[in-house]
Amino acid sequence: MPTLNEEKTLQSNKNYIKYLRDRLQAELIIVDGSSNDNTRNAAKILTTKVFCMNSSRSAQMNQGAWYAEGEYLIFLHADTKLNKAAIKSLLGITNCFEWGFFSIRFDSNNFKYKMLSYLINLRSKIFRYATGDQVFIIKNNTFKKIKGYKNIRLMEDIEISRRLKKISLPNILTGEAFTSIRRWEKYGFLKTVLIMRLLRLLYVFGVSPSRLERIYNDTKNKYTV
Repeated sequence: MPTLNEEKTLQSNKNYIKYLRDRLQAELIIVDGSSNDNTRNAAKILTTKVFCMNSSRSAQMNQGAWYAEGEYLIFLHADTKLNKAAIKSLLGITNCFEWGFFSIRFDSNNFKYKMLSYLINLRSKIFRYATGDQVFIIKNNTFKKIKGYKNIRLMEDIEISRRLKKISLPNILTGEAFTSIRRWEKYGFLKTVLIMRLLRLLYVFGVSPSRLERIYNDTKNKYTV
């Protein structure tokens, strides 16, 4: 679980995270990106495996995977929860499973978020890739074989999906990953959707992740309200 200034989220999701850890009999590894709040103290209530490094989600996830001992790696965001069907799917994974993810649902009944989740899930079915909110599950050996996430600060989920698809097509597991709408609410729903679509389009046309990060930061700062 990569974190950055997630003190409040870890506190509010504390019981759920403990439940998920125990239900899956999983080791919980939290890698913090040098938060300036009390994220690390909140994390230490949940697990003894808490690490700190510079803020870079791809590097944080690689660091967590390095310490992981389990057969499968589950990359979970602090504000994402799995429903019972999703947990059942994880418990039913067999040895032939290489990698996969879940369909997404937002923690809002607003029509625009229902439509957004529908389009994201449709895209994932057609193009067979996911974003981090959909919870990547990757066999540990497979993750090591492809040498993990590329050390880039944007599009790391799209990039690793491309490499994983060369090994096998993903399993879209039964169940759903419920994730927070806070990013869309903070920067504005339409603006956030347009920014992310623009960045993905530029990425497809070969714009470097470092350049995309600058565009993202400039646009985000410009439109923050």
